[in-house]
Amino acid sequence: MATASAEISALTAAAFRTPEKFVEFCRNGGMPLGGIIDGEQVAGSMNATFQTVDPGSQEVLATVCEMGEAEVARAVAAAQRAFDGDGGSSWRNADVEERIELVQRLVELCERDRDVLLACEIRDGGKVSELAEGDFQQIRGCAEYFMGVARRIAMGDSPSVQVADGVNAFTYREPWGVVAGIIPWNYPIVLTSWFMFPALLSGNTILIKPAEDTPLSALYLGKLAQEAGFPPGVINILPGRGEITGHCIAEHPGVRFISFTGSPGVGQAILRTCDRHGTRMKREMGGNGAAIVLGDADPAVVARLIGRYANQHYGQTCCTIHRIFVDRKIADDFIDAETEFFKNLKIGYQADSGTQVGAVINPTQRHRILQAQQETIARGAKPILPGGEASVSGKNGYYVKPALFRTEPGLTVNPLEVFHTYATICPVSSAEEALRLANSSPYGLGSSVWTKDVERGVALAKQFRDGTGQVNCHNSIAYGLPYGGQGISGGPGGGVNCEETFLDYTQVKAVYVSEYPG
Repeated sequence: MATASAEISALTAAAFRTPEKFVEFCRNGGMPLGGIIDGEQVAGSMNATFQTVDPGSQEVLATVCEMGEAEVARAVAAAQRAFDGDGGSSWRNADVEERIELVQRLVELCERDRDVLLACEIRDGGKVSELAEGDFQQIRGCAEYFMGVARRIAMGDSPSVQVADGVNAFTYREPWGVVAGIIPWNYPIVLTSWFMFPALLSGNTILIKPAEDTPLSALYLGKLAQEAGFPPGVINILPGRGEITGHCIAEHPGVRFISFTGSPGVGQAILRTCDRHGTRMKREMGGNGAAIVLGDADPAVVARLIGRYANQHYGQTCCTIHRIFVDRKIADDFIDAETEFFKNLKIGYQADSGTQVGAVINPTQRHRILQAQQETIARGAKPILPGGEASVSGKNGYYVKPALFRTEPGLTVNPLEVFHTYATICPVSSAEEALRLANSSPYGLGSSVWTKDVERGVALAKQFRDGTGQVNCHNSIAYGLPYGGQGISGGPGGGVNCEETFLDYTQVKAVYVSEYPG
């Protein structure tokens, strides 16, 4: 194998030692961690708790209070008071530089406690350090980008224009008010940042509902927000299960806007609930990413690159590659190289040096992955690496082996998102056939083309029915460019990470003014 291809490796763990400050935070003086409402830690009226565990060892990290209907109502009321001002200063009318100053202070505190937040990602979320450290950088990157957007986009009145004799009109842009972010377990720090900063900087007060599998980073961010000096009620953290806490948020008519990331089924159910009382909702609901490998590509190099992206967070990334369509001329060489890459991935505990495939997040997810592997074979795919359960010495975690399958056009073997290091490889006779097959999925989040002919790659990428098309790269994001889905993968609005995101957290009304008659 060429030296260049041999140097392409999967994201890998360095040894991670859990900081004592993280342990103390989780211990919380012997009490369950409460939600954060109106600047106070709240135990919850249901007297219900749940445990959050390290998926690689099943060690209980913390006990967390579950927020119910009463706590959601209390948080909405507190957020509305903070938004309106309740007779004093209000978040909606705070100067943009005042909001920016508080956000900057929060970012600085996050960087001070970097190791604690990394522990949240590695111990609570199961990530390897190489990925967790990249995720942590998104806090500053996201905050600084939206600080710039907040300074550029004018809120309030637009210039007035005459629209008829004696009649002038202007638009008035304002924040929604109380908005909620329902955050998934796979990228808690990243997706909390992508919600929190544009929502706050545009003048909204917020509710954050972290996933019950990974609540610690949001709770710690809420603690740091209090230390940063955010007024009570501006940032509220509501841990709990989706069917309890998430449902109560969606049902509450005081929540004006919801940003949701998660599965299509759950997102569509929340959307139907929101429609009953007019709450707006933007959503990103996963993907089933495709990669098209043209005949001029180096199969050894491209196979390893695609393998790296397919294994990002062990395939627990929404836009990751699960479907590969490769020119028949190089298919055998590509499959050999991809098989070698998948086979040599090191399964281990996520905090141990050298690990590349850690445990999946929970037993339900492990069962779904194992079932999907079996169904892929039942639908007619040829197993190259059949997957199955894996074990790690001394660790009682949720481990699964990578899976790789060969298929042919006409077989629908992986119609649903499989959240693991899992891929099907389908040899094709033309780029047009590959594109047709890639676009046959109801998902539409991100796909890629791999070729030395970049111009041809761009032409094909434009034809993907996905929110993101990529050439010789994958899982790509950049602030200033939208990241969103088409089909059942998401909508509406501008996705995340761009100016349209900021605008999504605002509403615009037209105001017409005529002279008083007579």
